[in-house]
Amino acid sequence: MQYPSALRYTETILNPRGLFRQLDGVSASVPLDYSSGAYGVVFRVSVDGRPCALKCFTRHQPGRAEAYRRMVQTLESVWERNETYVVPFRWLEDEVTVFGDDGSVSVHSAVAMEWVEGVSLTQAIREAALSANRSSLEGHSAAFDRLASWLLAQPFAHGDLKPDNLILRPDGTLTMIDYDGLYLPEMAGERAREIGTEGFRHPGRSETAFDKHIDDFSIALISLGLRALARWPELYGRFESRSGLLFDPLLLGRGTCPAYNFLKNKELAADPLFVWLGSGAEQFSDLADALTAHAPHRERTTSYDYVGEPGREGIRLVKRNGKYGFTDAAGRVVAACRYDRAREFAEGAAAVCLEGRWGFIAPDGGWLREPVYEECGDFSEGAAPVRVDGRWSYVDGEFRLLSRPRFDDAWPLVEGRGLVRKGSRYGYVGPDGRLAIPIRYDFAQGFREGAACVMVDGLYGYIDRRGRYLIEPTFDYARSKRDGQAYVEREGKGELLSFGD
Repeated sequence: MQYPSALRYTETILNPRGLFRQLDGVSASVPLDYSSGAYGVVFRVSVDGRPCALKCFTRHQPGRAEAYRRMVQTLESVWERNETYVVPFRWLEDEVTVFGDDGSVSVHSAVAMEWVEGVSLTQAIREAALSANRSSLEGHSAAFDRLASWLLAQPFAHGDLKPDNLILRPDGTLTMIDYDGLYLPEMAGERAREIGTEGFRHPGRSETAFDKHIDDFSIALISLGLRALARWPELYGRFESRSGLLFDPLLLGRGTCPAYNFLKNKELAADPLFVWLGSGAEQFSDLADALTAHAPHRERTTSYDYVGEPGREGIRLVKRNGKYGFTDAAGRVVAACRYDRAREFAEGAAAVCLEGRWGFIAPDGGWLREPVYEECGDFSEGAAPVRVDGRWSYVDGEFRLLSRPRFDDAWPLVEGRGLVRKGSRYGYVGPDGRLAIPIRYDFAQGFREGAACVMVDGLYGYIDRRGRYLIEPTFDYARSKRDGQAYVEREGKGELLSFGD
């Protein structure tokens, strides 16, 4: 599918009569206020007199429509809490009619969201740094750390965190925009729709790195950069990266980043973020704790910094002063906030981390398995993936290894099959932890409704629990089966595929 240019969208917006399917009363001032990105252009328009950001797409992105629909479902609860870190938006299917150079007519989807008043964090940083306004830079630094701490406590991740995608409101708070690359828990095992912006992403990030940690590197880089600028504003003019803030990710990995080397003999060299950025790591396990340590003491001593929803066991995950614990639905402490990391309960066990090792606790707070694992997943269908000596396997409810650890990654069991990876190939194990479907796919997703989406030679298809093809790989993009159907794309056109009985 060929997408219109920003100019063609401009013609529609300036002459909107009859060219929008759902939006009524679209108007815009001249000259148009707009900004362009990698996949589209965002226009400031008015809809029935209210300011609105209208995102129109100029490049194809596999799975975009389905992803935005799922985002709306997941983020509705966040919007209901009136959180200002994200803004409400709507996916508008086949919304905008556009005329081509040759007089052809095409219809395209768009995203409409509330207009956020303010300036980009990029502009705010530049103005404060060039005027050596340390107070403003300290405020921007604190505001970013608060947003990042909030984001790390959520089940989702942004996917393209950078100052251009952060709006500084008049009250000094920050709001994230541009959700094209958002990660949701239900997207685990899928390929990323984008891999972030070069100056703020880890150099090794790829489409297969799509999980809750995709913002870790960006958060560490921006947070440390803002702290450095608040102390030495002159670094902006001296070390401003062409694509990033102060630190060039490629040069960081080589140990030749000028701004990083400047800080080696300064007090910021003791900051864990400084150490992590120089290590080449892509994920930072104690990132939330490091951000909390930046906050003034009065901000670190208030009640809980995060309170989750009660799970099946009626227990909430909570966080205070960088440590995790659990309370019951009434707020009574089940396990004190002493864990470095923790996850919600699943099948009567919660994974917790102490001093770099993972274990499991029971609903009464007692140990089911003391911390011995390098990493682990949640229990599902009576088993949990665990990492031992750098390799993954599974344990049963008695914490007995079901097979020799030999996989490079492993995911929880779903419908009797656990997705595993060895090198760049994927396969599936059964409930006994042994291979049930050979490791032979270039990419794969977990099972749902008796089918799993797999990729071979760049094309997607579907297999059953025995590894037999239900549908041969023929699609450019595909999603997992749901309610008897699956969203697929071929040659830029999407459709819902129905599975036969």
